[in-house]
Amino acid sequence: MKNPLTNRRTIRRAGGALAALASVALVAACGTGAASVTGAANGSTSSLSTGSSGSSSSETSATVWTEISAQTASASTGASAATINSANAEVATDSTAAEDAGTYEASSATTITLSGTSASVAGSGSSGAAGASVDGSTVTISAAGTYVISGELTDGEIIVAAPDADVRFILAGATITNADGPAIDIQDAGTAVVTLASGTTNSLSDGATYADTSEGAASAALFSSDTLTITGTGSLTVNGAYQDGIASKNGLVITGAPTITVTAADDAIRGKDYLAINSGTITVTAGGDGLTSNEDNDETKGFVKLGAATITVTSTDDGVAAATDVTVEGTTLSITAGGGQANAVPEEKGGPGQQQSSATDSTASTTPSPKGINAGVSFTQDSGTVTIDAADEGAQAAFVNVSGGALRIASGDDGINTSNGDHTIGGYGEVDSESNDGSVLTISGGEVQVSNAGSDGLDSNGSAHVTGGTVLVSGSAGSMDGAVDANGETTFIGGSVSTAVAAGDTVTVTDSSGTARTATAAFSASSFTVLGLTEGTTYTVSTTSGGSTSLAAAALTTGGGPGGGPGGMPGPGGAPGGPGDGQAPGNAPAAPGSGS
Repeated sequence: MKNPLTNRRTIRRAGGALAALASVALVAACGTGAASVTGAANGSTSSLSTGSSGSSSSETSATVWTEISAQTASASTGASAATINSANAEVATDSTAAEDAGTYEASSATTITLSGTSASVAGSGSSGAAGASVDGSTVTISAAGTYVISGELTDGEIIVAAPDADVRFILAGATITNADGPAIDIQDAGTAVVTLASGTTNSLSDGATYADTSEGAASAALFSSDTLTITGTGSLTVNGAYQDGIASKNGLVITGAPTITVTAADDAIRGKDYLAINSGTITVTAGGDGLTSNEDNDETKGFVKLGAATITVTSTDDGVAAATDVTVEGTTLSITAGGGQANAVPEEKGGPGQQQSSATDSTASTTPSPKGINAGVSFTQDSGTVTIDAADEGAQAAFVNVSGGALRIASGDDGINTSNGDHTIGGYGEVDSESNDGSVLTISGGEVQVSNAGSDGLDSNGSAHVTGGTVLVSGSAGSMDGAVDANGETTFIGGSVSTAVAAGDTVTVTDSSGTARTATAAFSASSFTVLGLTEGTTYTVSTTSGGSTSLAAAALTTGGGPGGGPGGMPGPGGAPGGPGDGQAPGNAPAAPGSGS
């Protein structure tokens, strides 16, 4: 199995007093240069390097967390997005209702008018014109206030150096280009809000090289060292030629109803502590990850939280990547990662007990393995529509939970893969690819469709439970690189049918009482597997182009062996499926799956 986030080790929230103890340990370590930190949840110890940066998160800090605790494993299994989000750090949304609507009070604002290689400042805002100064093509904001920016700056930048100040930008038809640095560099502020004024078009571009490449310096066309909120109803185009398009060293929130288009040499939109996209229309093209949060030494951060936004991602590496969690609630999300399934890298199959490997394993540290969604701890979808076309796995995390909405995946490797990745999971320790690693896949509702080109449709290195929803997976169960595979306990009730299906077909699954469920096929295949059925019930499965067939729902075989993979007694903290051989649910015969 491939790691969810290479070289990132994360322990998750322990909850209540345990989480507080972990926080105390981190605080105690600050400013010491290096400290030994013991995870309160599990007693694991690793080294933490700390710096003296004014930011709450160091860009170069060593990882701390090495284990997903048994408590977190239990809490993340079958969880809702609300449950996951409530255990994470609070998302700070600093915008007002007026700003979300793209409006502002002009009479209390300071105006900055850009003009080629210079700018002028006027107004009687809270700080007056004295809050901003112009030096050639550089505008520096040094005091709290609302600043309305318009015009064009052909080679310059806006700098914010206002410690603890409430700084609010109104981009009202602003175009800013900087040949050797960021267009907007928020170096220090208490609150930073960028509002895209209603009816306006704005653009930010940086250069392919930066004059300042020191540690902690800006690395994006729109860069903030502090938590940043972007809102409004106008549009913003960002060209990040150097590294990232939009980046914050703390949290990053997008809200209101903006239209944002980002093209970046590396990551398109990155919030180190967290990335929360509540709403808006977001289109990104990235040479690295599309959307990402990479804080990996705080168990409550490093998450991507997606709400009622329309998001389109084209990425060379992962579409959405998080050190901890990715949650989807009401999002319309479309991802093409690494050129999609058509760009899959063939894998070399090892013998029994051997990990399958990519043809590029020798260069794995430098070559992307593009996944649609790649989370270090959990991926949870409660609602919305997620469409993924990925060269590698479609969705990967230690815990995957789908309870509603539509999830449609075309993948070059596993469609959905649960794996401990770089972590260990409490109660399981270090395991090989054929052992139950404690990860869990849970599908309890919604529509899930998977077309996999190179490996398994639904694959878990731990347990897997499909208990509801309409679940269609290309290929047949019971063989290597088939529809389903797991190393631990399984609930795979359904059947494989040889009825052909073409993309766009109506697939109808009707039980003996006449109750039908339908889905529009997202893939073409000569056979497919239907899951989420009731054992012992006979169904009629029909497709528009392939006719119909009868299916008697039963516990399916996985990965070359009957029944589910090995499972055992519940693990510590209520984590299901502890290590060791066992019996699949329903007393179905159990045998190890391939785990690939």
